Amino acid sequence: MDFTKIVDKATAEWQALWHGDKPLILVGLATCGMAAGASAIVKAIESELKQRNIEATIVPVGCIGLCYLEPLVDIVKPGRPRICYTRVTPQKVAELIEDYLVNDNPRPDLALGTIGDGSIENIPKFYELPMLKPQVRIATRNCGNINPENIMHYIAQGGYGGLAKALKMQPEEVIKEVKESGLRGRGGAGFPTARKWEEAHNSKATPKFIVCNGDEGDPGAFMDRSVFEGDPHAVLEGMAIAGYAVGTPNGYIYVRAEYPLAVRRLNIAIDQAKKLGLLGDNILDSKFSFNIE
Repeated sequence: MDFTKIVDKATAEWQALWHGDKPLILVGLATCGMAAGASAIVKAIESELKQRNIEATIVPVGCIGLCYLEPLVDIVKPGRPRICYTRVTPQKVAELIEDYLVNDNPRPDLALGTIGDGSIENIPKFYELPMLKPQVRIATRNCGNINPENIMHYIAQGGYGGLAKALKMQPEEVIKEVKESGLRGRGGAGFPTARKWEEAHNSKATPKFIVCNGDEGDPGAFMDRSVFEGDPHAVLEGMAIAGYAVGTPNGYIYVRAEYPLAVRRLNIAIDQAKKLGLLGDNILDSKFSFNIE
């Protein structure tokens, strides 16, 4: 399928999901949410909806960064802003569906904030809250907002557009653009990304490899895990662009075995990207091939 057609399809599906006539219920199903009981919350939501004969779409999402407030459940009624509810229990599920979905009482007493256009009386704006207002989210911008197991959600946010653009450029041009962006490593050294890519590109040694180090040695570290679990395609796209710039078809991700959810979602993402021709041989009808293991 032509990439433009893929984007059009993804955008149409996203618009239908968020602007349709059914309520959306987003549930945080990253490791932190599941550890706090989110799986039981999903079952409670399904049971309540069935019992009341309510049609709604449940969307599993990654961690939005508020692990201490899990389980998180967001409800979006047609034409209304998204409302985030925290520390949700099965009992609160019953209350929210009865009070908000049935009786249109948004329960400000249980709400943390609203996300998106519009406002609801007595509920603050989510991203205006003191702990969120100073933040600028880049690597985690999609986490908590898309289904990480649905590639079309990622594409609808502009995903794989960078790869499509890069494949129309020369590798040296890609490296130059990364250099001009000032992108640096997120480790302690802050090593310039473009310099690393340039040295690998110029190297005559073969074979070359792109290795994504997803190891987290610090106890309780959730940085890499959050991206793997909440936005895995962002990792795959970045690796593919790096592979094109460096000149290698070989990509590897190192991730700990005790991150089973991250591993599962990465494998799902890899399979989905291959099926759409965004990984594998001759990506997007180009002469560039890139595989990730």
